[in-house]
Amino acid sequence: NVARLILKHGETMTLSREGEATTISLKGKRIPGGTDDVGGSAEQQRFRVKIAPNELLASAWVTKVPSSSPDTLTVGGRVRAIADVRPLGDGDTVALYELEVVG
Repeated sequence: NVARLILKHGETMTLSREGEATTISLKGKRIPGGTDDVGGSAEQQRFRVKIAPNELLASAWVTKVPSSSPDTLTVGGRVRAIADVRPLGDGDTVALYELEVVG
């Protein structure tokens, strides 16, 4: 099961949502990406992260799906914006979420 592999080999990350009093500590697998030019000599990283839905489902959050607008993901000590969320699974069952993060 891929979710078990992420829990075993992933790195610890923190998912935060505007309007929620708590954050969610979870394991995620970072997939290398690239950088975006944001003007002048400034660049920001862009990469994907795969997370399992287990920690979200066990949370006290009202909506238990990651979102690209009110959510942020702290990876490697840096807060990253979530640009896109794609559920991955079979039929109606979500096995993983693939997040595209920037920052």
